[in-house]
Amino acid sequence: MISSEKNSSLLQCLENSNNDDDDLISQLPDDILISIISHLPTKNAVQTSLLAKRWRNLHRFSPLYTIELGCSYLLKHALVNARPASISKRRIGRLFEQNPHNSAYNIYSLDSFLRLLHSNSSYKIHSFRLVCCLDKSVTSRFERCISSLGRLDLEKLFLDFRCSPRTVYTISDLSFSCHLFSKMPSLKCFELSRCCLQPCSGSQFSNNSLQTIVLMNVTVYPGAVECILSECLRLHSLTIAICVGPRKLRFCGPHLELKYLYISSCARAEEIELHATNLLVFEFCGDRMINLIFDHVPQLESVYLSAYSKNIVPYVFGRLALDLPHLKSLNFTTSEIWRCNIKDMKINMYSNVRRLYINMQDLSKIDIRLLTSILQHCPLLQEFHLNVKFNGSGRLVGMKQEVCHSELKKVEIGAFEGTEYEMELALYILKSAINLEKMHITKSYRHYQIFYNGCNGSWHVAPSDPWSEETEGMIRSKLQGQAVSKTAQVIIQHKPTHFQYSN
Repeated sequence: MISSEKNSSLLQCLENSNNDDDDLISQLPDDILISIISHLPTKNAVQTSLLAKRWRNLHRFSPLYTIELGCSYLLKHALVNARPASISKRRIGRLFEQNPHNSAYNIYSLDSFLRLLHSNSSYKIHSFRLVCCLDKSVTSRFERCISSLGRLDLEKLFLDFRCSPRTVYTISDLSFSCHLFSKMPSLKCFELSRCCLQPCSGSQFSNNSLQTIVLMNVTVYPGAVECILSECLRLHSLTIAICVGPRKLRFCGPHLELKYLYISSCARAEEIELHATNLLVFEFCGDRMINLIFDHVPQLESVYLSAYSKNIVPYVFGRLALDLPHLKSLNFTTSEIWRCNIKDMKINMYSNVRRLYINMQDLSKIDIRLLTSILQHCPLLQEFHLNVKFNGSGRLVGMKQEVCHSELKKVEIGAFEGTEYEMELALYILKSAINLEKMHITKSYRHYQIFYNGCNGSWHVAPSDPWSEETEGMIRSKLQGQAVSKTAQVIIQHKPTHFQYSN
């Protein structure tokens, strides 16, 4: 989708062309004009029908219509379309002034709006976004609206049942039943927010089109996840974020096609069991670590773990390494002080890991030998990304050069302050990575968020003050020219340019 500024420019260009004596744009074939219109927002696309008779119906054939409705629009729609025999305009107007988030009038207006859409069958609706206040008192009419939406052949549907900023963390008592997926046979992407998700009751359903489901701020009833997994036969991606659900979550099934699973900040969850033959990526984020059972995940390649109030280092390099010996990408975050004693901690081998991301915050002490031991237990490691925020000077530990990391090609060390132990770690890598291609030293702290602004995991750079000229000069003088690899490039800068993270 192009930006709003470009949208305005495009629409203005179309208007100017229509006013010219030599209207070249209108002489283009219909297919090209429809393609141009499809890049405009729905409102602007409809406005093109006013340009000339030639354009009157072209917007109806655009396959990219997106409709967005909220409480304010629905009540205004009810006010405009109210019939004296059924509902009073004056009553709706008075209600709108007092409370623009009334469930009964919202569902009345939504039903009326959908009937209007069906009466104009030439429109092709690609996605539908509904952000309005509904509660359990309108459950039966809401389910009829879902059936009506299904007949529009939607591909994307977003439902959020609390639109007021004051109720951002309040969950509606309206329930969405899993059997409603069968009413939308063309749906590919579904997002549900701030309501309850109920499992099927009675007869089973099936949906062969749904590929992506996002549940955010949802109360997930026992059996609902199992219902989705067993009946959404082509589901590839599932996100459950900031939800309240059962203590044990099971993602199991002999014919499960699920490839991407994201679990973030789910209250009450104590255990996750995985038996998913096709699972490729698993990400978990919470304020504490829970019991993870990797029963059968033969294709799992990438794992991200984050537990801010728990030191998960012993688990990551202990039991997890035994559970997932074929893992290729490992990414973990912890803010707990690393109190690991290198003498007491047993580190298991990750014999297949190619990419390792370690993100730590608020650390006062770290044994540098632990980091080097971790590197030594990843013999095929190709990329190493370390982001550490140190509070205090830490403890410098002497080391001897013993291991050559022959596969290590790319290294990034973020939140680099230039302390003695940080310099020693950087020098250790420069002198042991015999085929190193790039080392990136930066002052900025880069952190990973599993679920951010409605999107799945992404990297973000936290603002930080630059080095002093003296500190930057010291770092350069001690690191430049120290690499044993003849092809190594050492980049030292405060705010890094885009660094390509592998998937």
